[in-house]
This record gives sequence, C-alpha cells and structure tokens, in this order.
Amino acid sequence: MQTDRLIDDYLRRLEAAAAHLQRSRREELVAEIREHIEAALREEDAANEVAVRNILERLGPPEEIVDATEPAPMEISRDPGRLETAALVALVVPFVGWIVGVALVLLSQVWSRRDKFLGIALALLPAALPFIFIAVGSNSGPETSLPVPGGKASGSGPEGMSSGDGGVGVLEVLGIVLLFLAGAPSAVFLGWRLRRSD
Repeated sequence: MQTDRLIDDYLRRLEAAAAHLQRSRREELVAEIREHIEAALREEDAANEVAVRNILERLGPPEEIVDATEPAPMEISRDPGRLETAALVALVVPFVGWIVGVALVLLSQVWSRRDKFLGIALALLPAALPFIFIAVGSNSGPETSLPVPGGKASGSGPEGMSSGDGGVGVLEVLGIVLLFLAGAPSAVFLGWRLRRSD
C-alpha cells in the first residue's frame, strides 16, 4: 500500500506540473511515466518501498520531466547576417530601396525595437524634407533661383536668373539632393548599431 501511495503521489505531482500542457499530452506523459515505473519495479528483486523510492529518485522531480518533454525555444541568432546587410544596402537605394530596406529592418532580430524606430525615422524624415523645400521654393522670389541655361532674365534679377516658371530654386535643388540621400542617415545609424552590438 505504501508503494502504491508513493507512486500515486508522484504521478499527481507530475500531472500538476504538466497542467499547462494539452490534456491529451498530459495524460500521455503520465501514462508513459507510470509504465516506466512499473517496468522498473518488475526488474527489482523486491517491489518494496525502498525500490520505489530509488526508482522515483532516478526519475527526478516531476517538474524536470515536464521541462524535458517541452520543445526548447528556437535560439534566435543575434549575429548580423545577410538580412541586415541587405537592409543597409537597400536603404541607400532611392524610392523602392527604402521600402525594401524598412521591411528588412523590421524583420531583423538583431536590432532592438528602439534602434528600428530611430532607423526608420531617420529614413522617413529626410524623405519628407524635399517636399517641404519644393513647396517653399515654388513660392520664393528670384533671389532663391539658380541660373537656367538659355533662360531669359526677367524683372530686375541678374541675367540668367529666372523668377518665373522656368527657374529652379535653390531649395528645390537641395530638396532633390536630400530626396536621393534620404536613406543614408538611416543606413549609417543602423550600421553603427550593428558594430556596437558585436
């Protein structure tokens, strides 16, 4: 009776430790351990209390059995790889590259959430500035215009400067340059964070 009590107590502890598992898996695990105990007892000379305690001691705590049956979480590689390199390269390619780069940054497991947020913000902010410059430049006077080859001077501005529709403003040119370089600050920042994480 004492041996049965010891086994039943052990199996109850095992079932409690496996409470978070699916019911079918929990019942299967308890049945497997019960069969293991019974098989081990058959090999003993005497199925007494001492033999049962020895078998249960060899099995170890029920919690350890449950932990051993659960699949180990996948080890996430924290080392920079091809995905991170591709993200940095894509970020410096205008337009389509930014979209691909941002998507790859979000997929990466190497950069922290904060690094991803700052990196994406650094890509979006310069991309928005050119539109602001172009809007401001379209309302500017002749003093912010660049010479247009073959253009006719108008008003009192210097020859070759255009204050009309044909002129290209300094702010507009600056905006276009920034538009093409918008992903560079993000790539530099994220590349620096990769080096810091090594």
